[in-house]
Amino acid sequence: MTTITLKTLEEQVAEIVAQVAAGDTVVITDAGRPIVTMTPTQKSRLQELREAGMTIPATGRLRDLPRPQPGPSLSDEVARMRSDERF
Repeated sequence: MTTITLKTLEEQVAEIVAQVAAGDTVVITDAGRPIVTMTPTQKSRLQELREAGMTIPATGRLRDLPRPQPGPSLSDEVARMRSDERF
């Protein structure tokens, strides 16, 4: 973690942002007191899985999939499942 003054941030904003983007946390102070903490954004779980090679990006569009076919009534299905549980 790095601590800098507000004046340093104003003078070196591009360098500080690059430092944070590289993974460092920067605390910015004004008159000796911390006012802002800059941290890198967190990767989404999906992004982590993609980088680990555990997922494959979609190659098609969702709207190109066939429309779902109607199935049994949800109420009928729940009633059937409950009756199967009884002894």
